[in-house]
Amino acid sequence: MEIRFDWRVARVVDKDGTVLDQMDWGPTRSPSALASRLADLQSGRMSPEGRALKGRFPDAEANPLGAIEDPDWPEKTPEEQEMFSQASAILARRGVAESAGDKDRRLDMLSSSSVELRAAWTTQEARSVEWAGLFLPDLDLDGARSEIPPAISSAESIDSAAEALGVNEPTHKPSEAEWEAMRSQAMGVVEISTRLESNEEATKQLAREYIPTLSMLVGPLGAARLVVLAGGRERLARMPSGSLQVLGATGAMAAHRRGAPPPKHSPVLFSMPLVSRSPRWVRGKVSRFLAGKCSIAVRVDHFDGEPWGEEQVAEIHREAEAIRDKFPKPPKRG
Repeated sequence: MEIRFDWRVARVVDKDGTVLDQMDWGPTRSPSALASRLADLQSGRMSPEGRALKGRFPDAEANPLGAIEDPDWPEKTPEEQEMFSQASAILARRGVAESAGDKDRRLDMLSSSSVELRAAWTTQEARSVEWAGLFLPDLDLDGARSEIPPAISSAESIDSAAEALGVNEPTHKPSEAEWEAMRSQAMGVVEISTRLESNEEATKQLAREYIPTLSMLVGPLGAARLVVLAGGRERLARMPSGSLQVLGATGAMAAHRRGAPPPKHSPVLFSMPLVSRSPRWVRGKVSRFLAGKCSIAVRVDHFDGEPWGEEQVAEIHREAEAIRDKFPKPPKRG
């Protein structure tokens, strides 16, 4: 015997296909109630009618696909089909609303948005600085770099911008239309800077809440990026430390498949001073050590362990420095 069911009907059927018992969903129906029923069925639960029949026939096996495979299964009426369509829409809206509680997706939105904003900022900032330097050759484009876009964006003319930046007025001046374009470019840089700062602050807050130990170890922005690159905290927690060590190094891995040496670290690990400021010949060893600690840290966060404190993280940093200090010179080539 088996129990076949959908959201409308549940039946107990013997091996010959004879219906031994049947229960229908009661007359009080609504799209909202149906949406809840469909959610239960999607999660693998039996319908209430199916569970009731299971109580009457304990030896019967549940067959969730039986209703689909049964050629004698009752067809939906036009009213039932309409209710099913309405319930599906309700279920979809509930899914979207519940996804807002998925911190993996929220981190993805924040971190990916920051990456896009930083890429746009880098391009526009370089253009704004070079544009200013074209008319103001006395500018120190490196030393005064951070001051140039704000000064241009808030100035009324190229002369007032020169005064604000402490340089001589230009010999050749842009036309009114050209100045407005130049000023608009600088204003865009300032706007993106504000948006990027807001994004990164929100990312830091969420990362410190969701992955506190990993955030302590590699910084909240780096921790968020690792989670996003892995496709979620759980996947990162179950990832071998060797995979975490090169997570995100797609270009280097592609080059490795063409014969180049394998990558020694991910962009996230390389952003840590312990790696980036280490000599080239020891970066792989330091990265391997830190990747192992990152694997433990994210498992602590995901499996509800006790978050690490500052002293534990400081000890890890000291151990990484000891590895770096152990190899002050490059190995001799044979």
